This record gives sequence, C-alpha cells and structure tokens, in this order.
Amino acid sequence: MQDTLLRVFVVGLGLLMCPRDDPGVEEWDDIVNKDMQRHEELPPREEEKLDQEMPPTSENETSEKSIAEWERDYLWYIWNTFSVISMIRFCWKYLNRNSQTTQVAASPVTCAADKVELPDIGTLHDFYAKYVQESSQKKWRKDEFLEGFANDLLDAMRTICGRNSSMVIEDFQMLSACNIIVPLTPPKPFSFHIQLCNHKGRDFSNMPVCGQIKLLENKKTQDCHCQNSDADEDMVCLLHSDHNENIRTEITEVCDGFLCSKNTPFLSKSLVSRWFQSTIKQAWRLISHKYEFELNIHYIDAPGALVIRFKSGKKITFSMNPVVTFNNDAYFFITPLSSSDLDTFWRLSLTSYEDHLLEHLSKRLPENACHIQALEIARFLHKRQTAMTGSSALKDFHFKTALMHLLLTTDPRHWNANCVDSRLRDLLSFIERSLEKKVLKHILIGNPLTEVIELPVELIRAKPVNLFHPLVVHNCMYRNAMTHFQEMLRNAYMMVDDYCHTRRALSS
Repeated sequence: MQDTLLRVFVVGLGLLMCPRDDPGVEEWDDIVNKDMQRHEELPPREEEKLDQEMPPTSENETSEKSIAEWERDYLWYIWNTFSVISMIRFCWKYLNRNSQTTQVAASPVTCAADKVELPDIGTLHDFYAKYVQESSQKKWRKDEFLEGFANDLLDAMRTICGRNSSMVIEDFQMLSACNIIVPLTPPKPFSFHIQLCNHKGRDFSNMPVCGQIKLLENKKTQDCHCQNSDADEDMVCLLHSDHNENIRTEITEVCDGFLCSKNTPFLSKSLVSRWFQSTIKQAWRLISHKYEFELNIHYIDAPGALVIRFKSGKKITFSMNPVVTFNNDAYFFITPLSSSDLDTFWRLSLTSYEDHLLEHLSKRLPENACHIQALEIARFLHKRQTAMTGSSALKDFHFKTALMHLLLTTDPRHWNANCVDSRLRDLLSFIERSLEKKVLKHILIGNPLTEVIELPVELIRAKPVNLFHPLVVHNCMYRNAMTHFQEMLRNAYMMVDDYCHTRRALSS
C-alpha cells in the first residue's frame, strides 16, 4: 500500500512539474506509448503459457487465477514505468531551469558609466543653457508666487497659534523650488534641548543622522514678595534694589507636554504632523476668500505636502514642512512613513552646510567651471528616468554628495568648461562604484576636510555615515536602484536628444 501511494505521489509530481505543453516532453510520451503497446501484446502469450502448464482439473478456477496474476503483474509494470518516466521528467525540468538561471546570471547586460554614450560638448552646453537654466528661471517665478502665498498663510497660522498659546511659528525659509521650511519654537518659559542619537540598539537605516528634541521649562524661583509677577511696580524693597537679584532659574523636563510623546518629554513627529496640518486647514479657512484656487493636502503622511489647484486645471505642488533648528544652519525635520517606535527621532538636515561647502569648493575652480552643469545634467537624467520607470532609493542629494567628493579629491584644473562630458562621466562613474559597494559617505559627518565651514564639533568628530546603508539592509532596494541607474545610463543620449527635439518643435 505504501509503495502504491509513493508511486502515485511521484507520478502526480512529475505531471505537475512537467506539463503536457513543455517542449522536450513529447519524446517521453512516445516511449510510454511503445511500452504500453508492448504490455498489451504480453497477456495473450502469458495466458497460453499458463494454459499449457496448469492441469485441466479445474478449468474455471485456473482461468480466474491466471487472470488475477496477469492483472497484478500488468499493474506492477504500469506503475513502475510511470514512476521512472515521472522521475526522469522531474529531473529533466529541474536541470533545464538551473541551466537557464545560470545563463541569465552569468551574462548580465550592463552599461559602464565611464563609457556611456553622451551628446557632444556643444550639444551639452546648448542643452544646459537653453533648457536647464530656462527651467530654473520659470521655477524662480513660481517661487516668487509661492513666497507671497506662504507669507499670507503663515500669518494666519500665527494668529491661530496666538489664540491657543501653542507653538511659535518663526519666519519661513525657501530652500529650493517649492520647498519651504517653517521653524517652530515653544512659547516662553519653555525651550527645546537637542540630543543627537548614537544609533545603538535601533534601526536608523532611513535616517543617517537623527536626534531627539526634549521640551524643557525654565522655572524661576523667587524668595521675596517684591519679585512676584503680580507685585506693584511702585513697590520699594529695602533688601533688593535690583529686581533681577536673587532670582534662581530651575530647568526641568516637561513630561507629557504639548505635542510630546506619551510619558516622555520628547517631541512627537506624529503629533506635530497632525497639529501642523490642522493649523494649515484653519488658516486656509481664514484667507481662502482672497484667492481663486483650492488648497489641499497632497500627501497625508507628510505634514506640509500641499497642492494648489487652479480653475484652469493647472496645479502647483509644494511642501511647507515644520522643522526645529539646530545650531542656526541645521534643522531637524519629519520623514514620512517612519515606524512608530521612532516617533521621537527626527532626521537632521545639513543642507545649508553642504551649500556652504560647495560654494567654498567652487572658488578654487577655473572661471566658468563645468561642475554645476555636470550636476544638473545628471539630475535631469535621473528625473527623466524616474518619470519613465518610477522612483528608487537613488535621490538627487546622492548626486550632489558625489560631486562634492570629486571636487575634494580631483585637480581643480580638470573642471574647465570644455570638460563637461568627461566630468559628467566621472560623476556617473562615482555613483556607479558607490552603488556596487553600497557605500556613499556623508560629505560632512566625520570628514575632517570640511572643517572650513565651521560644522559643529560633535558632527566632525562623529563616525562617518553611509548614505547607502538602506541598500545594505534591504536587498530589494539595492536591486531596484541598480536597475534604475543602468536604465538611466542606457537612455542618457536618447533622453537629452529627444528633450531637445521636443522643445524645439514646441517653440517653433
């Protein structure tokens, strides 16, 4: 019984793994048909042999026995034949699959960045001057509109915050096209204290540098009635000629404070996001009558992802994000889709320091250097590829970081205007090597070469941060980024050339 069940299982497995329409299976079917024909011819001869050997005493009984033995032998032959054929089919299919996988893995189609096909230098210069810079001028006009609107919206938000004594909204800053940051500070007598994170015991793969923001309260302790807040201004104290004398300040943590995580003094990203979005909605209700367009929240998981929709159908997407400043030029911001156990950990942005470093390095380069052209063309290729195949772990700031690494380590004379194609290939090659190694170090943190921009000491002395650490942790992100970059290299010439032809056709 067990042998029969095993054979049935093997036959069924063979039929499932090797369907009828699988190429190479027909030859085995021919073998089965011939074997079946051979066994169909066998019973008459076996029956004749049995008739000759058995005595004629019990003819009916002898006939029944011979038929039963023949059926048993016949089934035995059939089961064994099918079992062997099924096993052969299974092994054949398995070997074919392995050989195909090996062939695909052994011969990947790649495009080397240092040999990528690019338009000639004149076309690259013309492309940058006419299309990249022209787009920047259009963005400047859009930013001018957004600056006026953001100023009006934030004034309304300050009015709402003044009513309920919540957070204080400072003057906003426009970092880039459609990117506005809004610094937040607590009202007096509260203050923020920053604690940089040491990355121990938690997964900060999506936040290379982060920290916690602790809410503190400055309490003043007073020993004399003349220093009470409700004391008469005309009161004269014989002990204290100066009202500030003998006033002690005690700094305490505010557990469960406004917008703080439960049972902690640390600012919660989720609570700040909900409060900020609610304040935007209330402010828009106050000023919406002055505008002939709609304002909506574009992305619910990001606190200030907004979209303006005009009646004509056009729309402007921009971000207005709440931040907490650190050391004047740096700030902590909210990353969308972060896990709940990281709700009190804010990501640190050093964009202003990076801009200062790029400006400092640019002073060493020849006049009309091509470094910005190479960076903007690489960003253009990345943006166009993203529009075609979707986003990946590779972002714009990775190209900027790679450029600054090159500027720190190469001869400044190599960046003259006639070398834009070579330097663009160098930039793409640097990104390619970094992706292969899954290592791209932060340009500022742990880099002593950047001391010229007066970065906070604790960041200079910190361990270097790998911006490609998410690719180490998540292999699917790595494969997606590599595929995205390889497609971008293959399409580089086509994307620049097609874009130029399309723009010329539209202008004519």
